[in-house]
Amino acid sequence: MTMKAVCVFFAMLLAIALGTEMPKLGIIEDNISYVKRGKNSKQPPEEHSRTLVVGGKSWKSIETPPVLNISKDDNVSTSSFQHGLTQLLEKDKIEEDMAAKNMRVSHNSSTFIHQSLFKRSDPRSIAAARTGFMIDSATEFVMDRLQLNKSDVTFDIMLSDQLAQNQFCDQDLVLSSCEAFRHYRSSNGICNNLDNPLWGSTFRPFRRVAPPDYGNGVSSLRLAQDGQPLPSARLVSSAVNNIRPNRESSLLSVLHMTYGQFFDHDLTFAPLNKGRNGEAIPCCLQPKDNPSLLHPECAPIPIPADDPFYSKFDQTCMDFVRSAPSPRCLFGPREQMNEKTAYIDGSQVYGIDDEMMNSLRTMEDGLLIAQMTSEGEELLPANTDLANECNKKEEANMNRFCFRAGDRRVNEQVLLVLFHTVWSRHHNHLASRLKSTNPSWNDEKLFQETRRIVGAQLQHVTYNEYLPPIFGNEIIKDFKLKPLKNKKRKDFYLPDKSAAISAEFATAAFRFGHSQIAGHMERVDDFGDISSTEMSSVFMNPFVVYSKGAVSQLTRGEVRQSAGDVDPFFTPQVAGNLFKGMNMFGLDLVALNIQRGRDHGIASYTAVRNSCELSPIHGFGDLSGKMDDDVIAKLQDVYRHVDDIDLFVGGLAEHPIEGGVVGPTFACILLDQFLRLKEGDRYWYETNDKDTRFTKKQVKQIRSTTLAGVMCEVIPELKEIQAEPLKVASPENPILPCSSFPKLDLKHWKE
Repeated sequence: MTMKAVCVFFAMLLAIALGTEMPKLGIIEDNISYVKRGKNSKQPPEEHSRTLVVGGKSWKSIETPPVLNISKDDNVSTSSFQHGLTQLLEKDKIEEDMAAKNMRVSHNSSTFIHQSLFKRSDPRSIAAARTGFMIDSATEFVMDRLQLNKSDVTFDIMLSDQLAQNQFCDQDLVLSSCEAFRHYRSSNGICNNLDNPLWGSTFRPFRRVAPPDYGNGVSSLRLAQDGQPLPSARLVSSAVNNIRPNRESSLLSVLHMTYGQFFDHDLTFAPLNKGRNGEAIPCCLQPKDNPSLLHPECAPIPIPADDPFYSKFDQTCMDFVRSAPSPRCLFGPREQMNEKTAYIDGSQVYGIDDEMMNSLRTMEDGLLIAQMTSEGEELLPANTDLANECNKKEEANMNRFCFRAGDRRVNEQVLLVLFHTVWSRHHNHLASRLKSTNPSWNDEKLFQETRRIVGAQLQHVTYNEYLPPIFGNEIIKDFKLKPLKNKKRKDFYLPDKSAAISAEFATAAFRFGHSQIAGHMERVDDFGDISSTEMSSVFMNPFVVYSKGAVSQLTRGEVRQSAGDVDPFFTPQVAGNLFKGMNMFGLDLVALNIQRGRDHGIASYTAVRNSCELSPIHGFGDLSGKMDDDVIAKLQDVYRHVDDIDLFVGGLAEHPIEGGVVGPTFACILLDQFLRLKEGDRYWYETNDKDTRFTKKQVKQIRSTTLAGVMCEVIPELKEIQAEPLKVASPENPILPCSSFPKLDLKHWKE
């Protein structure tokens, strides 16, 4: 096959995957790391010093071209893509053979729920993953042919001139003129940045804080320092998690965990690889299965024979399918794609493209579709597709179905469904009030203005109520994360800063919320009586929401109940019983998170600390004072070298920063991302940009928004709630009547 033919084939694949959009280079635009250090100090940064300052340089600069050029006169490029195509066809053949032998994931298994329901992938991701797989295979061929090392592949390899000139690498191609999005956001994030229209848009690769670390330098799972495989992710999970039970937070309510999950679904979704016809892939082979039928995108997690939980059920393997590789126009390490927009834009409410958004709209008066129960309660629209395994025949017979929203993970657990319901109701309340204020506005104007206000309120609540407990007041103040006051506006926007989500944020740091998951879910009725349900029973089982009074009763429960502390200890409801359904056991969320980090080539805990310019760790002894001694001892038992520790485990194990709930490494990653989400967003609600700003009176109204006020507005049965519902009630956070919280005064939107 000629090079031109290969390029044309690649372009065709990408066109299938992404329409006419082209992939972004999988590199960092301007990585900035944040470190904890004493003011004006010239000493190495230490955990317990007082303030945070910006420091560090990008590990890979966009201005520095790779030094290893594969010449267009060399046939290595042509051969590499021929090899990539061959490997793709071999993968297709394995999938055909698996189907012929009826090797499928059982529909009753936790693996099926995880892959097919919770991690449903967009068809564009499935198609794009084929291109990404070919590029991975082509890169491995080049690495082998030219005898390159991991450093060469990570930093110094460059694609041939011929392919770089192909349409496949066109970085500026967008579907329409950005003029259409001068004032209102696009649904897919395109044209937020007018100079780089694809920055932060859907189906782009994740950004990186630290260089990727793959075992073979390209795509295989990270290896230990001695070149051997890392300890089983399940072994690490069970060893650390069995030290002691997860403790309850004295500050944060379960709603803080729910808000974090809802908010994460606005920002990140790394789709999984899929088999033939988008099916789930079995990765744990049976003894009778031919080893050659192990799917190349599988990375099953070994379960030790003496596992304290799974050995009771004779389980020796946990299914794990790798995230879909992202298309890109450079040879180099594997990257993963983010299906979501990088911006805080309410995409979990409205969807990631016009088609999904329109499917959720009534197309009248700016409203979102809702279903009304026989009790007159407004719920999310029903997903009546009985082929969707979330639905249950017995529930469907009672006209009770799973739900639809802007994010396909909406049904994962009941409290997430409730919070989606809050914001969907809130949109419709606002749209109806705007209609009364401006009777001449048509459906499109009403919808876009309402969506714009809701997005602004989500930004405000996130930075005003959700982030302060995570970072503590000092960091919030020092980095100006707190919203401005009254009518103030400011030009925060930095067009040379990408808001793209980092891989470390998505796969490790922002998963700190998994430690907050409580073991049970409380429900408080109108008389104050409390009942509870095991958390594992509510995964992909949202039908209780249809019960009379469930919305208000479950909401009362989650605002009064304490979340778990942020630490390396998890409830067994997710560390062994995740998505168990009617089975005796389920998946281990902690093991999945550890393996996902390895899947994404996330550098070790110590390497990421170095990228954050925190004090170096040379041995397990250097962890003393940074983690509990019993945790350090257990890490030393399961990891052979301190540089083997996975980021998710090491980050959670750190003592929290002063006034916050996460340790310094996670604080570094999170702070970097939350600054980008504010400074890299042209539509940030406090901006003074003439094209995207609110009026001074409007922005003052948005700043009056409180989460308590939004919840009271749409759940009137609550009657009362604490002033800050993300925190448990206390003398400093008293329970107030709903009448205490103001509504937006929409007269400031009157035209």
